[in-house]
Amino acid sequence: MKILTSSGPLCVRGGVLISGGGTAGHLLPGLAVAEELVNRGCKRNEIAFVGSARGVEVSMVPAAGFRLRALSGRGLNGRRISLPNLWNLLAILWGVLRGIFVVGRCRPGIVLSLGGYAALPASVGAILFRVPLVLAEQNSAASGVNRLLTKYAKAAAVPHSGTGLRNEVVTGNPVRESVIEADRLGRSSRSELQWPSEDPVVVVFGGSLGSRRINEAIWQASSHSDLPLIYHVVGERDWHMLPVDLPNKIKAVPYDKELPKAMAAADLIVCRPGGSTVAEISLLGVPAILVPLPQAPNDHQRLNGEWLMNADLATIVEDKEFDGVRLVHEMTAMLKKFRVTGDPDIERRKRSIGPRDATQRVADLVVNHCSTVLPAD
Repeated sequence: MKILTSSGPLCVRGGVLISGGGTAGHLLPGLAVAEELVNRGCKRNEIAFVGSARGVEVSMVPAAGFRLRALSGRGLNGRRISLPNLWNLLAILWGVLRGIFVVGRCRPGIVLSLGGYAALPASVGAILFRVPLVLAEQNSAASGVNRLLTKYAKAAAVPHSGTGLRNEVVTGNPVRESVIEADRLGRSSRSELQWPSEDPVVVVFGGSLGSRRINEAIWQASSHSDLPLIYHVVGERDWHMLPVDLPNKIKAVPYDKELPKAMAAADLIVCRPGGSTVAEISLLGVPAILVPLPQAPNDHQRLNGEWLMNADLATIVEDKEFDGVRLVHEMTAMLKKFRVTGDPDIERRKRSIGPRDATQRVADLVVNHCSTVLPAD
């Protein structure tokens, strides 16, 4: 157990402890809420994170200027009995004991759980030490951890009603300030990105690690003669597999820390429908081709995608059916359906269905349920 920032206590007694991470989808809403609390007058050292030593929070939380306690453990691989799962379970239990110790020593005014296995340790500590607990659920189907914690929570911030969590409050998903800024810039970012101002551009990505299925579909489609410009965020995991003979119409990068800027300037997005990604797409109003991860717990990615599809902002393709031929077919159909006929940013914003104040709504829940006085607006 270690603090991955400067020396000193993890957090100020009575401050805010944000529990969770593992993936960017879980972590980014927590970072957005933390920044909102700072904007309201909380000091950065009054807000701290407890997450996984294997997760993206190890780099992202300190980079944002917040303290992090990184604990051992990783998620279980399904429900089958196996030696790796037994080892993972023991690591989770050890992490929970550490999380209980952290909360007991810190005694925060509130714990905000972001869901996922990385949220469990400090959330259990909150229950044992009677610290107010608020859940933040990013997906249309609640995570197993949040379902486990729901009867102990004061409130559950959810993207839509019907997640099955108790005391749910429909807030929408918090999004990064960079998404709000990207929405404001819109198409004007194309000159900075060195994209053509009028021609269609498709942005493709597969989450924080990338998606092998999506990457291979792009590479299979690369020989097609009628491709639009494709901005492909491959992910560092598969970057070494990048073909050397890609056409100029495919601009590949391993990672893009300013991806929302590219998303807002695009005509179409191809991606996995994770909770945070769906929230960003819904706010930006950019149409999407969504490829749900078949192993996603409770099939939550499909449910996330269906919400966008029912709003006529997306189409869903089964993972096993997604290849280069299907990709070209779906891109052609979607670009035709959403062909720009007027001001592209005005058309895009008319399609927006995501709340712009979701971060503020979740921060309100944190402030309202905290056992100490936090700065309000």
